[in-house]
Amino acid sequence: MKIISARIIVAAIGLGGVLALSACNRQETPSETREDVAEAQREGQQDVAEQAADAATVAAENREDIVNADDAAEAREARSDAMKDNADASQDVAEAKAKADYDVAKEKCESLPSAQQGSCKDLAEATYDAAKARAAQMKDAAKDAAGR
Repeated sequence: MKIISARIIVAAIGLGGVLALSACNRQETPSETREDVAEAQREGQQDVAEQAADAATVAAENREDIVNADDAAEAREARSDAMKDNADASQDVAEAKAKADYDVAKEKCESLPSAQQGSCKDLAEATYDAAKARAAQMKDAAKDAAGR
């Protein structure tokens, strides 16, 4: 009796999983897509704005350190540190922008027929990965210029 009940439970869980996965790739209505895209855009803009504000704070603190340097050597070190800190902050902003664009692109993929959604999302992810790699390269180049 217990074996039959266990089999029924396992089968029900499996069927539920299959149904849940098939629902993930259903084509959304245009209104659902518009709402999801708008929400992703709002959230992305907020994240980018937060990173930009953080970057502005870092830049202001770095300018203060340069101005308050006691001698030329300390000022040089402060400028070098500022370039490194600004490079990190710029990367954070670029990555937030890339993530925001990625989230919007994924939401737009939901408007496509289910057979096309996978390749659309793969392209969005590849674009996101490339943008993150460009941000890292720019940061590394700025840090190299600052003398690491």
